[in-house]
Amino acid sequence: MARKRKRRKGAGPQPAPHRRTHEDRARAPAAERRKGEPALPSFNGVLIRSVIVAVLFYPYLIFIAGQPSQTALLVAAIAFVVMIPLGMAFDRVRYRMQMKRWRQKREEGDE
Repeated sequence: MARKRKRRKGAGPQPAPHRRTHEDRARAPAAERRKGEPALPSFNGVLIRSVIVAVLFYPYLIFIAGQPSQTALLVAAIAFVVMIPLGMAFDRVRYRMQMKRWRQKREEGDE
């Protein structure tokens, strides 16, 4: 019966390095990211903010604005739907401004 050869440790090709994308860096813990680098805007954050706005807007429409409950529900739902693309657009603008400031600070520190 033939004996099976043991595989040598380290035999074979070297593993390919993992190329980290910008999204990977943004999802990494803050310690792994470059110091002070702003995080990418996330859809979940926008969705949560939209839900909060709709939930707070509904009682406002009923109790303060005096709207009927069905009308208030419809207006709150429309506000929720409108807040999603507006929130994403606002987050992207804010992220670009933060990145611009961060890069300027980093370049000033290098010189």
